[in-house]
Amino acid sequence: MQMLVWALSVAFQLPPRLAPVPAAAAARRAAAPPAMEARLNNYVLPGPMTPIGNQVMVKLRKVDDKTTGGLFVPTTEIEKPKEGVVILAGPGKVHPETGVAVENPVKEGDLVMLRDFVGEKVDYNGEQHVFCDADSLLGAFEGGSLALDGFKPLGDLVMVAMADMETETTSGIALAGLEEEEGNSGEVVAVGPGNYAANGELLAPSVAKGDSVMYLRHAGSEATVEGKKYVLVPESACLVKW
Repeated sequence: MQMLVWALSVAFQLPPRLAPVPAAAAARRAAAPPAMEARLNNYVLPGPMTPIGNQVMVKLRKVDDKTTGGLFVPTTEIEKPKEGVVILAGPGKVHPETGVAVENPVKEGDLVMLRDFVGEKVDYNGEQHVFCDADSLLGAFEGGSLALDGFKPLGDLVMVAMADMETETTSGIALAGLEEEEGNSGEVVAVGPGNYAANGELLAPSVAKGDSVMYLRHAGSEATVEGKKYVLVPESACLVKW
């Protein structure tokens, strides 16, 4: 009799974790949907992707894409969009000589502008994306809308409003050949934060918004924002300011 009492007391002291799983909880777990597989260029990825260094993956915009600020502003480059949203961003880069770490200038969710013919185009989950170095980007739009006021160039890039060149003299005589000549001066409408030195120190630019500059011809990348053409050139390509 004493042995029976002892056995019953041990049985009732069993920890709760050994109790059977309720049928409702087991059914919920069984009904959980499987994780969606990701595909990169038709290869099924075994896990999440992590960009290396300063690399970013940008999802290229479509004409009818929407942002928090509304519709993207259509440009004349509909077939080759230069804007997109950063889907993945690496941590940044390390200077090869000093070992100083420099943070990636963009982050996931940023609306950015790309250069022409840059990066590695890939198909990710059935949509077109581009892998590129963040330093090759032209800039980012704050607020998720393609507005000039929210555009911030990256690095030491200077955004210049392309000035219209005079095609005739004050007396009305046409200046031959200037119609086809590309202008190389204009007013600065936005300036990047500058480049980083080898020791990690940020070198502030010497050109400011509102300055007018002359720059080396063919040294920059053209961009269209709100229907107006601009050129983004490195500060080192600017020859003079006034």
